[in-house]
Amino acid sequence: MVTIALVPAAGYGTRFGDAGPKALVLLAGRPLLLRALDRLFASDRLERAVVAVPSEFRGRFEAALARYPFPVSLAAGGRTRKESVANALAAAAAGPKDFVCVHDAARPLVDPVEVAAVIDAAEETGAAVAGFSLIETIKRVEAGRIRGTVPREELAAATTPQVFRASLLAEAYEREGKRDVTDDSELVERTGVAVRVVLTSRWNIKITYPEDLAVAEAFLARKGD
Repeated sequence: MVTIALVPAAGYGTRFGDAGPKALVLLAGRPLLLRALDRLFASDRLERAVVAVPSEFRGRFEAALARYPFPVSLAAGGRTRKESVANALAAAAAGPKDFVCVHDAARPLVDPVEVAAVIDAAEETGAAVAGFSLIETIKRVEAGRIRGTVPREELAAATTPQVFRASLLAEAYEREGKRDVTDDSELVERTGVAVRVVLTSRWNIKITYPEDLAVAEAFLARKGD
């Protein structure tokens, strides 16, 4: 059974004072993309990866991956994350029994053991996503006023990796791909498929702001990485 990573990496690092790709922003001296790929391949469950990149920076990505020890190919990035995933999925040319593992380049601290756990769950059910339980009290707000409290035991924050049978994700994009979503599992859910959630560490953070880099660097220093 083959699993292929699909990595959307077409976003820009404007919040970091960098007009270039966020996936190439350095975390403790190594690009976010390479740190994410390192951890994905360390799961020992991936055959290869397809990374969706902005066409104008393709050369920089090729240079960054020139000596990478695992098989990685590039696809055209889209205007949105959803378009980037769709392009990577098409470029992967996955077989009918293959699985795809969608993971954000901006999540460089994902635990390889947890990557394997999500893949295992997807192989059993067809679709599984990483997530973590919420510890904050969640309020429903309208016009700046609280309208209710949402029971947090019913909630989970969806992260990545998100793993699907490739044919299932392709069908979801074909049927529901016009919807404006930031999460691939929502498209799959709308086809009626039940998606399993695998609870993971809260260290699987997404690097969005400069302070997130500082947190990630502190984590790596503590781990001696």
